[in-house]
Amino acid sequence: MLPAINRSLQRLLYERGNIEPREVEISFDAPTRERTERQIQPTIYLYLYDMQENLELRHSGMETTRNNGRALHRLAFRLFDLHYMICAPMSNIEDEHQLLWRALTTLVRHAQLPPEMLDEELRSLDPVPQGRLYHDNDIQRSLSLWSGLAMSPRPSFFYAVTVPVAMDVLSDAPLVLMRTARYRAINSENSEQEARYQVGGVVRDKQGVPLAGVTLTLDGRAMTYVTNSEGQFVLRDIVPGALHLRITRGSGTPQFFVIEIPAEPLHGESTSQFSHQLFYTIILESDTVSDRTIS
Repeated sequence: MLPAINRSLQRLLYERGNIEPREVEISFDAPTRERTERQIQPTIYLYLYDMQENLELRHSGMETTRNNGRALHRLAFRLFDLHYMICAPMSNIEDEHQLLWRALTTLVRHAQLPPEMLDEELRSLDPVPQGRLYHDNDIQRSLSLWSGLAMSPRPSFFYAVTVPVAMDVLSDAPLVLMRTARYRAINSENSEQEARYQVGGVVRDKQGVPLAGVTLTLDGRAMTYVTNSEGQFVLRDIVPGALHLRITRGSGTPQFFVIEIPAEPLHGESTSQFSHQLFYTIILESDTVSDRTIS
């Protein structure tokens, strides 16, 4: 549910906010000091910091519906509010304000998320997800959020998405989780830190021409990435192991690639205090589904 909500909000901001994906990233990561200092392009952060049941709209008891003359009884659904803090920290304050205002006006104009913006699993919900600006008057809590992120307070606003939870439906789908990487600060030369990678590259057709506007999706992440005018892309905070990519060109059939990220830096590889950097060229040979491994 939550990844589908995130993808729908991302799609809404890009398409209805007229925001160019090649120029602005929409991230659902926490806007920590370390992350914002390392960002390489303007970024809007939608940080999900809290989830609470909406008691004002709570239904109790049973719901009764009729189908072919028969009465059907089921437990009433319950509504939950997903609370996001939205910000766009940048060194250029004018760009930060413009981007934040564009995000605010786009979201406030679409209180009901448009059906065409919703992921397929959300379209059957009743009621459909609703969004609204959330007026958090607790200044201390807001300051505590920024303090927990190791950031000085920045311009931001709060947004809530209300979603229904059916009480009589059991999930029979397996739970698939992405790998969790834990990091700690380097306090001495003997301290260890799990390797992280910045994976960049270019997507080309079989003639070698760079492909702009190609969509890349990582398994286990809600975010999507789009190649720029030169076919280039950048993926950050990637851990060693198999990186599963789904790549789609326009309305074509997705192609699947597996990139093997090494556990140790390769000889001659660019490194920094925060991450190692890798670069790959991906060739789209056709519009058919395929599985390829890149090493």
